[in-house]
Amino acid sequence: MNKEQFKNLLRKQVLILDGAMGTQLQKLGYLSNALAPEELNIKFPERIAELHRSYLEAGSNAVITNTFGANEKKLSDYNLQNKIEEINIAGVQIARKEAEKFNALVFADMGPVGSYLEPLGPLTFDQTYAIFAKQAKALAKAAPDAIIIETMTETRELKAALLAAKDNFNGPVIVQMTFTAEGTTVTGTDTTVFVTLMEAMGADAIGMNCSVGPAQMAVLAQKILSITKLPLSFKPNAGMPKLINRQTVFPGTADEFVSACVSAYANGAAMLGGCCGTTPEFINALSLALKGKKPVVKSVPENFFLASRTKAINLKENSFAVIGERINPTNRKQFQEELSAGNFTTLRKEARNQESAGAQLLDINMGIPGADEKVLMGKAVREIQETVQAPLCLDSSSVDALEAGLKMCAGKPLINSINGETEKANKIFTLAKRYGAAIIALASNEKGLPCDKAERLSIADSIIAQANKAGFKTSEIVFDFLMLSASAAPEQVNQTLATIMDFKKTHPENKTVLGLSNVSFGLPNRQAINSTCLSLAKEAGLTMAILNPHENWSVFDDEAKALLLGLDHGAKKYIAKHGSFKRAPVQENIKLSPDAALYGAIIDGSKETAAALAKTAIDSGLSPLEVANEIVLKALNEVGDKFETKEFFLPQVIMSAEAAQMAFGYIKPLLKKEKGFGFGKIILATVYGDVHDIGKNIVGAVLESHGWQVIDLGKNISCENIISAAKKEKPAVVGLSSLMTTTMLEMEKIIRERNSLGLAFKIMIGGAPVTKKFAIEIGADGFAKDAVEAAKVAKKLSASG
Repeated sequence: MNKEQFKNLLRKQVLILDGAMGTQLQKLGYLSNALAPEELNIKFPERIAELHRSYLEAGSNAVITNTFGANEKKLSDYNLQNKIEEINIAGVQIARKEAEKFNALVFADMGPVGSYLEPLGPLTFDQTYAIFAKQAKALAKAAPDAIIIETMTETRELKAALLAAKDNFNGPVIVQMTFTAEGTTVTGTDTTVFVTLMEAMGADAIGMNCSVGPAQMAVLAQKILSITKLPLSFKPNAGMPKLINRQTVFPGTADEFVSACVSAYANGAAMLGGCCGTTPEFINALSLALKGKKPVVKSVPENFFLASRTKAINLKENSFAVIGERINPTNRKQFQEELSAGNFTTLRKEARNQESAGAQLLDINMGIPGADEKVLMGKAVREIQETVQAPLCLDSSSVDALEAGLKMCAGKPLINSINGETEKANKIFTLAKRYGAAIIALASNEKGLPCDKAERLSIADSIIAQANKAGFKTSEIVFDFLMLSASAAPEQVNQTLATIMDFKKTHPENKTVLGLSNVSFGLPNRQAINSTCLSLAKEAGLTMAILNPHENWSVFDDEAKALLLGLDHGAKKYIAKHGSFKRAPVQENIKLSPDAALYGAIIDGSKETAAALAKTAIDSGLSPLEVANEIVLKALNEVGDKFETKEFFLPQVIMSAEAAQMAFGYIKPLLKKEKGFGFGKIILATVYGDVHDIGKNIVGAVLESHGWQVIDLGKNISCENIISAAKKEKPAVVGLSSLMTTTMLEMEKIIRERNSLGLAFKIMIGGAPVTKKFAIEIGADGFAKDAVEAAKVAKKLSASG
């Protein structure tokens, strides 16, 4: 029976399952301490056939095989680990032989391995998966109609079992958990988390068995059926077991059992049977009440759940969700050192504090230069999910690191992120489907972030089309239209807000998210800009944000709004209000000398007048070399000093660089006759795998203003192409940029290649996650934390020759 046939069957009729296997074998005297219950399949197959037959005669439409504990871990307790295939195949064959006489189905049973996964127990996810996979392969060889995974109490074991079954069996897979009277498993998972995980991972049906009595389980069934369209299997015990005269007794009656099953059926349960303590008499009564009936179909609202092991949140019901950003070691030296040393004290503290401050989800970024991100991601997920209840957002561009985190994750997380690059996106869609995750998608591609709204929306539509092709639920893609720095790209802020607004109209089913900290880069009083930007984005329709929950997000600043909407060129008004540096008032009617006028124009960023003032200075008798070195470069050095002391901010640095470029536009042709100006050629490139280039472009503008001949190779440039360009151009310096921790090691690759070839150029590196320590570790000649420092470092490297 294939999956579609299974679905069609459950649309037409209720399936009556069988009753207990273990307690009934015990009652019949067929078990002994010397035998594993599943060993009966090969030692006394007639006993198992007899029990199947009794349930089929009682009215069962499907029987469940005697293979509950037929996995390597449990069978090894009886030294039967070498008989896994024989026992499992025999179990299916015995059931099939009896079921065929009644035109009934055979469900192959898989139960827990008998040990928890780390950190609750000794097993890893991969070890547990391997145990289940061996059993699933053996069962699949005997071709059951379905596999049913039963009595699970821990979500990561459940995930491993489901993956092993789906990987090795082409038919439908039913997954059941067992719940306490409080409505949770013994490890704290409630019914909503269970549904969330199984829907995300593609179970064909879900259910409950064992544990609580029938009436209590019927209440839980109603909760489950109110939030899912998946078929539900309902298999309660014959009441809550009691110990009487040292014997386990199930006090429930067949009438109580049937009453609960009828209630579950009325709420939509499609498969009904019994677990511990139930007998053929129970199944006969159930068959008389429900056999042949058509399942009840109820309307279920569309939900979008994310979950930890113990908590699910429905994003459909959340008007706005906060993702805490603080679990990120970028530019946090002490945090990096702790993590690298295996110390997770700060990580746990950040998780607790952010959850207390109101973060509904926690972003986890473990990109540390020189560290194994795959290992760190797995450990971080383990530590955090045992510390807090908040669902997680796994933040990495490394497929290996994401998979490590997903294996360790006990719930359904977000993956941050994919973009329009098809090959990488397909890999992450596959991961998300496999392990059960939602996805953040960036509206960018291998060419970077488009400048206009239409292109961003087009990329979003292409990602949706790609998701459809991959079979991924498109309503569970959260789109990030990317908020760039208002100081570097002020016109792009409005484009982002407009894109969010239009996207909401055409795709109301999708959530949108922004990381806000970048918008204020290079400006004073950053939180005023961040908070104002959040308010504007919410008005545009934003539904999620990645931010620091400890900050004050109620601030709304009019000057920040004007800046964000592109009404404050160069952030002059905003800086005048919030910057510590106060410009002296302009004195009217004072005639400045030509050199002072040009110097002031560079400081002020007056690109409109810089070229004319350069001409005036030269006409006054100064040589082109003097104008370049003594006026323009000295003015730029002062701008750099003001930037370091926070008197100037990034917009002013850029404006001064543009003014200097205009001045050099006039001076350069005249300098050909002189020597002593400039530093030669410098190659700039964003390394392979990284499509971010705003920072590199700013560095290029500043370097050009200092007299460098900048050769910008662009972004996503391979080691081979960088080395090839360096051989051809013979630069004094090569500047490498990386904005992602996963691409930083490309820098080391380039340095090694330069060294092996004996090339003479110096290498300077930079980018948000790059540190001076990392530069030293990989043998870079220089490190620059920003564009102003890049000009100084490049000059020093050139002089050291």
